[in-house]
Amino acid sequence: MEQDTRHNLPVVAIVGRPNVGKSTLFNRLVGQRKAIVGDRPGVTVDRLEARCRIEDRLMMLVDTGGIGETAHHGMQSAIDAQVEAALAVADLVLFVVDGQIGLTEVDRLIADKLRRQGVPVMLVVNKAEREDVAYDFYPLGLGDPLPVSAMHGQGMRAFRARLADALPAAVPMRDADEEQPLASITVIGRPNVGKSTLINAWLGKDRMVVSPLAGTTRDAIDSILPYGDGVIRLVDTAGQRKQGRIRDVIEFVARVKAVQAFRRADVAVMLVDGVEGVTEQDMRLMQLALEEGCALLVAINKLDLLDREALAHVLDRLAFRMRGMSDIPVFRIAAKQGRGVRRLLSEAVRAAERNRFQVATGPLNRWLQDAQAAQHPPSQDGAVVRLKYASQIATSPPTLKLFCNRPKAIRESYRRYLEQSFRRAFGLPGVPIRLIFTAGHNPYVQGDRKG
Repeated sequence: MEQDTRHNLPVVAIVGRPNVGKSTLFNRLVGQRKAIVGDRPGVTVDRLEARCRIEDRLMMLVDTGGIGETAHHGMQSAIDAQVEAALAVADLVLFVVDGQIGLTEVDRLIADKLRRQGVPVMLVVNKAEREDVAYDFYPLGLGDPLPVSAMHGQGMRAFRARLADALPAAVPMRDADEEQPLASITVIGRPNVGKSTLINAWLGKDRMVVSPLAGTTRDAIDSILPYGDGVIRLVDTAGQRKQGRIRDVIEFVARVKAVQAFRRADVAVMLVDGVEGVTEQDMRLMQLALEEGCALLVAINKLDLLDREALAHVLDRLAFRMRGMSDIPVFRIAAKQGRGVRRLLSEAVRAAERNRFQVATGPLNRWLQDAQAAQHPPSQDGAVVRLKYASQIATSPPTLKLFCNRPKAIRESYRRYLEQSFRRAFGLPGVPIRLIFTAGHNPYVQGDRKG
């Protein structure tokens, strides 16, 4: 069974003026762009970041394309927003220019901003079917330009080699000699919902031990908290270096830092402002946590400011917006007064244990047969769809491979039914379940055939 190997990955940000091919380069490096799709309208989000491998180096690639490029922003505002976003998250910037159009004044402005900040920059000349066009960009003073054609693949081999040389090695999150934490927990939420207050309530003034994690320019500091016979790692989201002035930038930076935290955590605690209620941004963060394999808990904070009627309204609204999302446990706390925070911590540790859940083959396949008996898979053009056998292939989150005679016929609604059935059968609230349907036969039964 696969074990989860988490790394603190260097972040590479792509910047450049509109229509220079930033997204094309992104897709060339990582493959087809994916989307995060939820069960409700409005949760499908363009995926701006992807983990990818360049030769023997891992990185998180982020695309700033589109930041600030809305109807109410001018060109200068869009450029400022992109550069600000990149500098807030990046260990290395890929500055993309257009070899067909040549050097522009906007390119000069971006180069000036990048040079002043001191972040490592690679200058990428896209649409350079003729390599000599790269010479036009030497005046930017950012070193040797790299000519590529992201659309056709020209120059990508040399570019990848240069990129690999520029990348720091990924930092393993767990050393062999380090005490393994009982849980790695991250607290997420909008500004001023009380994240720091909650973490400080957990740590206490005299119990905080910090563990610096090298490998990024943002110097994320995780906190190690003694707990029972072991320790808990509180995963920091690495506060941005400069507060964004543009809403697009703030949301972009929050998203990238959330993804980094999710990939280093077993559990995400979504902190919701009880006074303001749950927002679309909260829902996007919750969906992203599940997508990245974190178990999820929701905590409604500022309970002391809510009367009974207001609390009931918040709970009703939250239940409505979370329908279909993993049976997520909801807790009520007042972090400033310390109410409910110890119970929330203990429940987060239990959620981490649930995310590492393993089930033997026998009970797993008894569940599968019971689930099918309770609700048969929808047929395809009159043909019966049969789930024959299941095996667990990974943890964090629990991942099942299900052998099926017609895997492409499994509908999304039936997938959600199986996920929910599995969670309830084995007591896994808040845990994302990954199901992989594959054509094949039961390897433990002789004579079982496909079809």
